Amino acid sequence: MVKADMVLDVICVHSYIGYTRLVRAAERMRAQGTDVAITFRPYEIAPAASDSPQPLMPVLERMLGPYAATQAEIFTWQAARDGLELRYDRAVATGSFRAHLLIGRAAEQGLAEPVVERLFRAHFTDGLHIAGEPVLRAIAEECGVDLGPGGAGTLAKGSEEADELRGQLHRLRRHGVPAPPVFRIGDGPILLGAQSEGVLYEAMAATARTVDAAF
Repeated sequence: MVKADMVLDVICVHSYIGYTRLVRAAERMRAQGTDVAITFRPYEIAPAASDSPQPLMPVLERMLGPYAATQAEIFTWQAARDGLELRYDRAVATGSFRAHLLIGRAAEQGLAEPVVERLFRAHFTDGLHIAGEPVLRAIAEECGVDLGPGGAGTLAKGSEEADELRGQLHRLRRHGVPAPPVFRIGDGPILLGAQSEGVLYEAMAATARTVDAAF
C-alpha cells in the first residue's frame, strides 16, 4: 500500500487543484492494482473568517485591492486546465473549521475523498455556504457519511471533535507547515504547492517499488 498525506483547506483554490491531481494520480495507481491510502491534514488559510456567509469577491477586493479580479481570472483559468469550474461570481466567503470537522468524521468511515471533493465543488462551483449546518448535513447525506444521533450538530465548534481539530491545527502551525497544499508520499520528501499529476504519480510509483522490494 502507498500512503499519501496532503495538507489542505477546502477554501483554497491551490488545494482544490492539488487535490484533483493527487486523486487522479492515486486512481492511476489503483487501476494497476496498488492500494493508495490518502490522509488529509486540516489547515485554515483564514482562521479568523466569520461563519456568516458573504459574497467572496468583495472580501477579496478588500484584501487584494484592484488585483482581486485579475487574480480570480488567473485562478479560474488555471483550474479550468484541470477540468474544474470556479465561480467567483457566486462563491461565499466563510470559515472552513466545520468543513474540516465533516472531513474528519468522513475519514473515520473511509469516505474522506468524496467528501473533500464535494466540499471543494460546493464552495468554488455551487456557491454554497460550507460552514452552514444545512449544507454540511446535505453533503454528509449525499456522500453516505453517518453523522450519528446528533446529526450536523455533532460538527459544532464546542464538540469533542472540535477540540481534537484545534489540536491538529495547532500542531501544524507549531511545526511551521506552510500554506497548502503540502504533500508527502510515503517516506518521500515534502512537496510544496500544487504539484503536477505526473510528479505525484511518479512519487507514488517509486514508493510502491520500495514497498515491493521490502518484501
